Amino acid sequence: MEDANQFKFPSILMNKIDSKEFEFPVGTLFSYEPIAAYRAITRKDGESPDITRTDFMSYAELGKKGRSIDINDPHYYGVSLYKDKKLLENALKFPRPNWKVAEGMVYFEGGPIDVNEKTEHICWWLYDNIEIKGFSICLE
Repeated sequence: MEDANQFKFPSILMNKIDSKEFEFPVGTLFSYEPIAAYRAITRKDGESPDITRTDFMSYAELGKKGRSIDINDPHYYGVSLYKDKKLLENALKFPRPNWKVAEGMVYFEGGPIDVNEKTEHICWWLYDNIEIKGFSICLE
């Protein structure tokens, strides 16, 4: 872990780090330039279009099991984004009712990332209590 930021993660991740059950993958970036990214979020008719930290909760924070990710995988504790909107839409079989695409910038002040250059997938381990800034729902 890089510095004092290690104490900024949500408690569910901090507990795993403290008990040595979690290690960031080799190549995790703790300092990087902002990266344009896309994330799938849910919205029902009439719900606010504002993007919040709730839209960026990991499976671990939500207490959900991932279909394609094991709870022992470090990515289970991060949030999934893509560098390419079409790749996100293909991966999640868009269009889907109540699902939208949020676009914005992933930034190091929000937490470290792991980028798979082959799939253009980004795993972002968000620090606790950060405000998600600069993301909005894509109009098309």
